[in-house]
Amino acid sequence: MKRFFLIVTFLIFSFPLFSYTLDELKALLLQNNPELLKLNQEYEQAKLDLKDAKAGLGPSIDLQVSGTYMLNPPVDAIYLNVDDVLNSIQWGEVLGTSGVRPVSSGQSIKIYDGMENTLYNFQLSLTQPLFTWGKLENAVKLYKQVVEIKQTQIESQLQQKETELEIRLVSLYYLQKIVEILEEEKVFAQRLVETSENAEKSGMLLHQDVVEARIQAKELEIAQQDIAEQIKNQFLELERTCGLEGLTRGNIDYAVDEVELAAIMALNRAEAEERALSGQQLSIKMLSQLKNVNELAEKIARGYVNWKPDLALQASAGYGGSRFPFTEPNWRRKDDYSLNVSLGIKTTIWDGGKKLNDVSRKISEAKVADINQLDARSTIKQTLNKQWNTVDVCTMKIEYQELKLEAADSKIKQKETIFQSGYGSETDVLNAKIDRCNQLIEKERQSLTRSVACLTIKALVE
Repeated sequence: MKRFFLIVTFLIFSFPLFSYTLDELKALLLQNNPELLKLNQEYEQAKLDLKDAKAGLGPSIDLQVSGTYMLNPPVDAIYLNVDDVLNSIQWGEVLGTSGVRPVSSGQSIKIYDGMENTLYNFQLSLTQPLFTWGKLENAVKLYKQVVEIKQTQIESQLQQKETELEIRLVSLYYLQKIVEILEEEKVFAQRLVETSENAEKSGMLLHQDVVEARIQAKELEIAQQDIAEQIKNQFLELERTCGLEGLTRGNIDYAVDEVELAAIMALNRAEAEERALSGQQLSIKMLSQLKNVNELAEKIARGYVNWKPDLALQASAGYGGSRFPFTEPNWRRKDDYSLNVSLGIKTTIWDGGKKLNDVSRKISEAKVADINQLDARSTIKQTLNKQWNTVDVCTMKIEYQELKLEAADSKIKQKETIFQSGYGSETDVLNAKIDRCNQLIEKERQSLTRSVACLTIKALVE
């Protein structure tokens, strides 16, 4: 029983507790990929810009409140001199000849206490655009288009990252197979060096043959190091792409889907090209959306040209006084208010031609968008043709390598038969086996290149 538990414990710690499938890695990519996360934030910002553009169609309301304490109010108390009042009266007309004119007293009478030290002011203003030559409406349309572009950009980036993810998994699959072949070849190479050194001691081989065997073993060691570095880089990129850490081959549950690759290679190439160049292809779709944005930007620019006035309604209501309303006594007798409604027109008469230049600039940008769309279609067509050519060449090379492997198998049997009969040498058998390993490695390399081309075609056609 104790031995049983030891075996179970060994198996638990010898194998990974969890392996990621392709679909699970795609889900992690969508959740953790830095580029996609940045694009999602840009998408949210674009939606906020759209809300701002829609808000521009409605009124803007501003409220200004101020309270001032004046140590030395600008208006002091006002006094009236009694003598000035008396002198301004025509006493003869008032009292007649028998009347007695009042005697001057030299006194002054306060008729105004002066401004108080406090002053409060409230101002509420409303501005509503009435007519802007379509600038505000087109701005809303433009930002709607920008939101759609960001959404398309996210979809395109996701498709690109998923294709990149699958290509890396395919690369790891074939690189691991190459590692296994190199391990087998390493055994043959070490045995070849050992056999060659023994044969040199017995006089059966020259020292040059021994050196060549050592060179072959060293080349194999370099190839192993190179493959190990490639595998490490693939894992590092996978970790960054999916937001994982400590990813190993044992954590990945993936095998190349040969059926899917065969289906891709069997596609009708004319139909595949038509689908790749259609408006539903994400890169073409994005360029069409950019073209619409440039057209809307041109319309907005035309709305700003000279002698095209904007019309807006502005209303304002104000209140001011030395007493704070509702809190200080006698505030109703100290207040003042205002209510104004105005219709404003604003236009640029002449700005040196800047706005006309801006219209021309937008027209030029629209033409550049057309050129980019044509160039993108040409690039997609060229890329698709290149990948199809890669598929064809790799398929022929794989068939070629299979023939060479068949010949290598026959050669190994021949060398083994001659060696067993006592006429051949073990070094000939080992060289034949090493050559077969090299042919098998080349076949796997061609299979990897063809698989990458197929996945690229799949991404272009979907």
